Amino acid sequence: MAILAALFSARFTARRLDLDPEKVWDLGIVGVLAALFAPRLVLIFANWKDFVAHPLWMIGVVGVRSPAAVAGGAAIAIAAAAVFLVFARLPFRRTLDALAPAFALGAAIASLGDFAGGSRFGTPSRLPWAVAYANRLASLWNGTPLGAPLHPTPIYAALAQIGLFALLAAMIAKRDDWQLRDGETMGAWLFLGGAASFCLNFLRGDLVSGGAASFGFAQALAVGMVLGGGVLWL
Repeated sequence: MAILAALFSARFTARRLDLDPEKVWDLGIVGVLAALFAPRLVLIFANWKDFVAHPLWMIGVVGVRSPAAVAGGAAIAIAAAAVFLVFARLPFRRTLDALAPAFALGAAIASLGDFAGGSRFGTPSRLPWAVAYANRLASLWNGTPLGAPLHPTPIYAALAQIGLFALLAAMIAKRDDWQLRDGETMGAWLFLGGAASFCLNFLRGDLVSGGAASFGFAQALAVGMVLGGGVLWL
């Protein structure tokens, strides 16, 4: 649902920015496929002996959790999208602006999926809106503590991304009135989204329990988003 919503959003925004919606749709498909499969390929090649010994397990594993595999897969996905963008002759910064609301909308819906499945669970909390999970599958797949009240961090993330989506949609609609330049809309999503992620990571129990490497990778990604947004604004 998140992927489809993001693709249709990007297609709609492309028309508002006088871009070819079909090319932007195809760009999204390339990015989605690369993002889904590239981390798994990196994981397989980085653990070739394990893949040879247990190929079905490596292919069928539910999710890729290795920070190195995720980072490598993301780099491949970005490179694939960049190559397509060049060959499709799409303007770089304006195309990024068309994708910004789509990223926010997709991230918001994906966060609701995280909440439903117990993924990216929060740290212990005594707040009135704290949630406790009882499904053993959530514990099996995600290591979610059962019966303990936790911060609903995916809900926090979803609310942040919904707010960003509203802001970015307004920036697209008022682009001429606000005298915005190409790249500033994506810059807003990267900067504000990265800042929100950096703050919320301190409330994510999965990162805290995952060790310094997982927490450090997530925070480095958030800082990278903030810096990328700043570069686009400049």
